[in-house]
Formats: sequence, C-alpha cells, structure tokens
Amino acid sequence: MPRRRPSFALCFAAVRVPFGGDPAQVAGAFADVLRTAGVVGATIAGRHVGVDGWVVAKLLAAPQGDDVRPVVVRRGQSGEPPAVGDGEEVLLSDPETGWTLVLAAGTAELHRALDAAFGDARLGTSLSFDEGAFPGDDGMLSVGFEYRDLVVADFAPHESAMLAHTAKVPVRFVTVPATATTRAAAIVTGLESTQDVSRVAAWPAKGPVLHLWVNGGWSGFLVVAGKTMVGHEFGPGWDVVDPTRADGSIDDESIADVVLDQIMVEPSDPQEVARALGLDDERAAALRELLSERDPADALDRIAAILALPVEVLPALRGQVRLDALPGAVVEHPRSFLRSAMTDSATGSDDPVARRLTAGLDLDDARRRKPWWFLTWQILAIPIIGGVSVAMFTYFDSPVRGWFFAVLCVLNAAWAFWPRNPGGAPRDAQDA
Repeated sequence: MPRRRPSFALCFAAVRVPFGGDPAQVAGAFADVLRTAGVVGATIAGRHVGVDGWVVAKLLAAPQGDDVRPVVVRRGQSGEPPAVGDGEEVLLSDPETGWTLVLAAGTAELHRALDAAFGDARLGTSLSFDEGAFPGDDGMLSVGFEYRDLVVADFAPHESAMLAHTAKVPVRFVTVPATATTRAAAIVTGLESTQDVSRVAAWPAKGPVLHLWVNGGWSGFLVVAGKTMVGHEFGPGWDVVDPTRADGSIDDESIADVVLDQIMVEPSDPQEVARALGLDDERAAALRELLSERDPADALDRIAAILALPVEVLPALRGQVRLDALPGAVVEHPRSFLRSAMTDSATGSDDPVARRLTAGLDLDDARRRKPWWFLTWQILAIPIIGGVSVAMFTYFDSPVRGWFFAVLCVLNAAWAFWPRNPGGAPRDAQDA
C-alpha cells in the first residue's frame, strides 16, 4: 500500500526576550539554534507583529495530530546520504551539494533545544500570547493590528451592486472626478472599515484594478490587469534562516529554496508591475526605485503620487474619511447574483445618460413596481435561444434558422438590458 503523501502548512516558533535583554541578540541566538537543528525559516522581532517581548519564526511543517513535523535539511559526510532516524522521511536530495530535505518525526528535539537556550519557547501552527492568537482570526501574521483595505478602479457607477455581491460584504462605493493632478476613479471600501473587499479586485474593469491594504506597520498593493496579477508588500522584513548557505548568500540555488518559496512572500518584478499599471517611463522609473527600497516610511503616499490616485484614497484607507460623506456615494449590500445583475442592468440615477432618459420619473416608486419576474425570464431566455442557434448551425446544419435564432437572441438581450422606463411608469410621466 503506497504511503500517504504529507500535507504541509506554515508553522511558527517563538522565544521570549528576557527582561532587559537585547531583542537583536536574542534573534541572532534564536536563528543559530534553528540553523543548528537544520530548520529553514525566517525570524522577526515580535514588536513588528504585535507581540512585544518575543522573537517569532516561521517554518514549514506537516501537521500530525497535536504535533507538527518540521521540514529540515541535513548533509551527509563524504558524499554519503545523511542518516535518517526513526519516523523521519526523506523528501528531496541534491547529489551535487549533498544536502537533503527531511521530514522530521516531530518537534520534541527542537523544543528541547529551544527550551534549553531560552527557557520559554512555543511551537506549533498557532501560538497563544497575552495579546491574542497568532496568526489572527483573519489569517494575518500579526496580533491586534487593524486590517483595512480598499479597491480603486474604473468601475462604472451601475456596477456597485455586483461589486457588493463579489465582495460578499456590504460596500461603500463612490466615483471621484479627475482634478488637475489626479485621475478619475471609483473607490470601494467595506461598510465597516475592517471588512475585507479584496475579492472586488477580481471584478473586470476597463483598466487595471488596484487593491491597497494596511495592517499595522505593514502595507501593500495588488494589481489585477486581465490575467496578470502582481503586487508588493511593504514592512519590516523577515530575516531568512538557511543552514545550506553559511555565508548568507542567496545568489546560488539551494535545496532550501523549495521551503523558502513556500514561506516567504516573493515580490513581483517591478517591470511587470509597471507594465500592468500601464505607466510611462518616468512613472515606471519612480515605481522601480520605490519597490527596490526595504520598508520605506511613506510607501503608500509615493504609490498614490506615482499613480495620480484621487486624494480621497489614502484618507479612506486609513479611516480618516468615510466614503459615504462624499458626493454621489452609495452603500450596497450583497444580494444574489441574479438580483445584483438585474440591479446593475438598470442604469443608476447618478449616470448622466440615466438622468436624460429618466428625467421626471419617480424612480424609487417605479422600481418598487418593476416586474422582476419578466426580466428574470428574459435573462434566462438568452442562453436558451443562443443554444438553439448554435444547435441549428452545428447539429441541424440549418444556417438560415441559425441566423434567425442568433438575431432573436441579440434582440432579446437588448430588450432585457437596454435602459428603459422601469416597472411601467405612467405614460404621462414618460412624456414629462
């Protein structure tokens, strides 16, 4: 019977900094213990992730019951493969360097080494501190920080209902006009400042979609442009622990990269980010310079300047202004896909085209009396008639009938979605 392949997850270890101790010195000693144990990982001062007085490490492990099995590296002597103990498993070997990835039997040996060196050590897929659980309930590698985010894109006003459906949370939506120094854009945030709206970045737009976020001392962005998805994270860096590179060099490939690729956030190529954002040479150069810096203090301000974002974006992201205080802002609650699609198909009253088409109408009253069942059947009829058209072309070999049903499908779609008097408002209102 074949052995079951292990599943891997991010695992964490933490050691307490003694009262009056030097966190940097403890971090160095912590890394030495991990390196001696063959652990490939990364460390960071606890104050950067909300647990002051600790040093935290992340590593790769395979959960097994109440314990975890860390992934470690070992090197054999004189070209021989390394010895593997009871309950351990060889994952990958590199004959050229002699290093081997091994799945340890458990954490007992590592725990003993950490306890002997620091006295108070914690290890597992989740750690408990006085400040709370690490990682947090939101999956962020921090404790007690307030996560905020928003999305900026060229969304049309009438798409707000579908954006709420995509986000799965109530959203605030506003379109900000262009100024002499900033471009026009739609801004989307959660109804509550800490509600995650990152799913909105997947909604198609005329140009690139920008997702911005902050979490304590960390911040970052994600750009979605068609099938391209690139991003960057700003903040205190994790210090890599790699036993296979004694000099700390990362220029040469190593078997440890298999682990590091899983636990470290790899930044996108700045050139790809600039290309996804459609930046000119001058702005692309400014972006490359920013992304090359480690933990710049004013990263998001510089991003906003490079992209000519509306001045309302960063205050909204930082909770300094509410979008519903801006002219034309709306609040949308998530509804079913069909109801959201039908809401979006009726052009909003903030649209200048809609204002011309619906001048003099009581839209609120008309929408209350709109025959939703009729529009529902119209939408359902589109794929049915389209399917009949395809069948006529391919199966029944009847081009004339195929074209007839194709035209009928287009007319039906136009009838369903073309902006018109909703719900049968009185004729005298239409002529007003």
